[in-house]
Amino acid sequence: MTNYISNKKDYVVFSQRMAGYLMMNGCRLLKLKNDKNEPTKFVYFFPNTQYVLNHAEKYLVK
Repeated sequence: MTNYISNKKDYVVFSQRMAGYLMMNGCRLLKLKNDKNEPTKFVYFFPNTQYVLNHAEKYLVK
């Protein structure tokens, strides 16, 4: 895995379900990190593109 520096332009997701939904709909996961506050949980980083934003909005409307 290549080193990846978090970018403020990333779309950050804290929900495993939402991250799975985004990936199932073709959104590329850039990075996965352990949550600093909850070591048993993860933080998911996606590119901040219109494609990702559209799918995130669809998920949140459900």
